[in-house]
Amino acid sequence: MYKQYIVPAVLLLLALVMLIGTTELREAKAAFFGRTVFYPYMHSLRLIESNKAMRTEINSLQKDLAEYRLHNLALENQLKLLLNSVSVGFETGGIDFTVAEVIGYSGQFQQRNLIVNKGRLAGIKGNSPVISSGGIVGKVISVSDTYCIILPFSNPAFQLPVMNKAATVQGILSSDISGTISMNMIKLGSQISAGDTIVSSNLSRLFPKGYPVGKVQRLRESQDNLFISAEISPFTLVENLEHVFILKVKTNDESI
Repeated sequence: MYKQYIVPAVLLLLALVMLIGTTELREAKAAFFGRTVFYPYMHSLRLIESNKAMRTEINSLQKDLAEYRLHNLALENQLKLLLNSVSVGFETGGIDFTVAEVIGYSGQFQQRNLIVNKGRLAGIKGNSPVISSGGIVGKVISVSDTYCIILPFSNPAFQLPVMNKAATVQGILSSDISGTISMNMIKLGSQISAGDTIVSSNLSRLFPKGYPVGKVQRLRESQDNLFISAEISPFTLVENLEHVFILKVKTNDESI
């Protein structure tokens, strides 16, 4: 019953002891009690203060680390942009271009278009041809001041006259809703086979002749037995693009 009064009584006694004596004696008693009776309490206070200072330092370091990572990421993106801007792997015929970063998509998976971070303020015009470091990508279909939308060859709405690089066999490049890329409308008996390289045709009013498209994977006959189709493995994987090159050529709204 009396246990609950023990701690208050002890504290009251210590307080009375602390009040007795001169100033020097009270300071000496305070130092003694701080090293003995109140040591656990004083030690806990020091630990709390130390932990608080440590948490403040950790928060500051975490903030510095986050800023460093963001800065490092910005430098990596600039490096990628610099490397891509000089890594077009085929002859463009000396045509100037603008490098743009892919910042989003619009539309469903197999029909989605690319959104890039260059627009009218960067000199981008509608219907401009777009390429990657490996080959054709598509064309610009919508332009705002700061961004534009690109219709890629993987979209079923895109078509392009193409040809066999070796034998100049003509056909039309298109994609179906499953994402299969094909060269269609090839005349039966044409000199084309698996492994052949397909490039943009001289009949195209969008891309200059000879821009790489992909390689023939397999051939199949049409149901009317008048034409054959060639399934194409494209040189550019649209879904993996980070940057594209928008060519600066004269365009019109009907070019394909």
